[in-house]
Amino acid sequence: MLCMALASAWAQQPLPTTKPLARLANGEVVSDQDLADYLERRMDLRPVARNAWGVEAAVQEMAMTRVLVLEGGRLGVPRKAEEGSSVRFDDVYGLFVYKKQAPACEAPANEEAARQYYDAHPEAFMLPAQARVQRIILPATAQIGGASAMAWLQDQARAVAKGQRHFGLISQRAQVEYSLDTQGDLGWLNLDGDHQFMRALQTVKAGELLGPAQDGDYVYLFLVSQRREARKLSWDESKSFAANRAVSYCRQEAQTQIRADLFKRYGVEIDRQAIRELVAKANTVTAEKADEKSEDKSGDQTGAKPE
Repeated sequence: MLCMALASAWAQQPLPTTKPLARLANGEVVSDQDLADYLERRMDLRPVARNAWGVEAAVQEMAMTRVLVLEGGRLGVPRKAEEGSSVRFDDVYGLFVYKKQAPACEAPANEEAARQYYDAHPEAFMLPAQARVQRIILPATAQIGGASAMAWLQDQARAVAKGQRHFGLISQRAQVEYSLDTQGDLGWLNLDGDHQFMRALQTVKAGELLGPAQDGDYVYLFLVSQRREARKLSWDESKSFAANRAVSYCRQEAQTQIRADLFKRYGVEIDRQAIRELVAKANTVTAEKADEKSEDKSGDQTGAKPE
């Protein structure tokens, strides 16, 4: 729902650009309007762009597409005019350039070769640490019971730590205050991201709290309900998909390396703070529109004549 709200807010009423979301060394930027236009045609990314982390992933993909276009021009890779030679974020051409640079990833020929790959690449068959996470997220400016969101969450955290309050009941109360993001159970999460909270969650044991802490315009409180440590899959667990995993891992590593090389060559910098500020603005616009609709509906009902 938040994703559609973001897309709607950007597409129907573009927000003024205050800061670039990403910069290149040649002076180019990825702006909020660029993002709005990109999401308009890349509907597959809309489910990703539902919060600041997802928007950052979308901006990173846009930056990757742009540097691939620039790299194609540098290498003299032909580009057909009818394919959109004037489009800065040309996915078709960018993919064409990428395939020319990516290595050929071939599956092992038989089970014996797959076992050799398994033994030689243990990192490809690692399950990352996982945690069943519950979360509360509130705008930092929110007031609950006469207290700021941070002060309220601090009180709730103390009560949970003493066993005086259930985290689920707190998330239900938070849902009343803020419903644009998921409150409560987030399910099982792979603890392998590079966001500060994901890194912090890697150190939290089952039954422990993380926070409250502020990130941008929001305050968070996390509870790790259950935890599974990272482990290597056994050969018996892996042999049915080892050949496919060899291909997917090869492609994954190639994509990571090519992106790192191109981002370094073209001096790409992702502005995380600007992204958080943009999402906060979109949330504010969405909340105001929701309030207006609610007031209009209430007014219509009040003035309606009885039949």
